Amino acid sequence: MQNPPRYPDIEIYILDTNLPDICEWLKKHLTIKGAPLVEGNTHKIHTNYNGADIPVIVVEKASGKRFTSVWFDSSSTPWETDLDCARSAFSALNKEVRCSASGWIEEEEEDAPDLWWKINQHGEKQCNWKD
Repeated sequence: MQNPPRYPDIEIYILDTNLPDICEWLKKHLTIKGAPLVEGNTHKIHTNYNGADIPVIVVEKASGKRFTSVWFDSSSTPWETDLDCARSAFSALNKEVRCSASGWIEEEEEDAPDLWWKINQHGEKQCNWKD
């Protein structure tokens, strides 16, 4: 079976978490350069991985007010896909993590069902966001 291609960026959503815990998880995988730049509920974190600068944007209360978005604006992350990153976050934080069930495809129909991976203490499963 062929591995999925590396995603051009990574985004996950973590339930009921906080910035200090996210930063502790990030430090296990990336070098954080300086303090986060805070703009309201958005935190811009400059990180580095294997010589590549990786901007990380953390948005608290991003979805349903209980989820925090963590977006890595780079293809040079330690993870190849959103699901790889979500698994890492769940393992470190023990909080429910969601991510898109597929990579971004610009030609994708806008009416296509929006499937997500949900990872929590019950395991991993694909779902609609509201499940």
